[in-house]
Amino acid sequence: MAKILYGSQTYPWQMRVEKFAGRVPHMVEVLKKAGFTGMEAEIVMLGDYYHDWEALKELLDKEGITFAALAVHEDWLHEKETDQEKQNLDEAIEFLTHFPTAKLMLCHVAADPVREHNLYEKQMNQLACLSDIAMRARERGVVPVYHPNSGENSIFRYESDYHIMFDTLYNSGIGYAPDVGHMANGGIDPLRVIKENRRIVQHVHFKDMTADHQWTTMGEGVIDFESIVRFLEETDYRGWIMTEDESPDAVNDSDGVVMADGRYMGKIGGF
Repeated sequence: MAKILYGSQTYPWQMRVEKFAGRVPHMVEVLKKAGFTGMEAEIVMLGDYYHDWEALKELLDKEGITFAALAVHEDWLHEKETDQEKQNLDEAIEFLTHFPTAKLMLCHVAADPVREHNLYEKQMNQLACLSDIAMRARERGVVPVYHPNSGENSIFRYESDYHIMFDTLYNSGIGYAPDVGHMANGGIDPLRVIKENRRIVQHVHFKDMTADHQWTTMGEGVIDFESIVRFLEETDYRGWIMTEDESPDAVNDSDGVVMADGRYMGKIGGF
């Protein structure tokens, strides 16, 4: 039976970004106490550590925590990256060369407030940029994965969008990072899509949602996490499952939410 790795994304703390940005030692302490062994970070949450990989590595090694992924968000509205986008991604790739097992998680910013405005053009442009980034990342030994989301103006939100997305992921060697909460929010069956595309699943996000599409703390919503975990175990998945709690509770008690997520995942993941 495969050994799945469990970690926490920094997003619960990012919901109080003004308080927690750069407080990596604190976040590491809490997620470790929650039972997690890995951390995935948004660049903004790393603060000065983003430009001092040696200090970050020393901290994580001391605490026995693995740096699992770096989440990078850009617009990618044009056929080619802008100069600033390319610079940002090259910096991220360089950073990740110092964390050999960490993934480069590519996440789009839904920059156009009207989703249907030139939708197919936006999708094609973003996918072209992702292909270029993936090529540069692999040349440096960094594994790229793509994480679609489900905001109202997200360009890869529904199953019809996913068919277009998967063509590029399969053809460009980009891993798939399913977020089961975002899939559910877009009316997509997470387990079915993960099963159908298991071959390219390389990183997984867990967040929970109520029946009326409100984010909630893990285990309090309608998503069948246990079936997803069991399927991944049975198919020898050896990557990370990251909890990325976006529930309103995280605004008031980010630490408490991460601790609660750890207790819940410990029950169904057996760690």
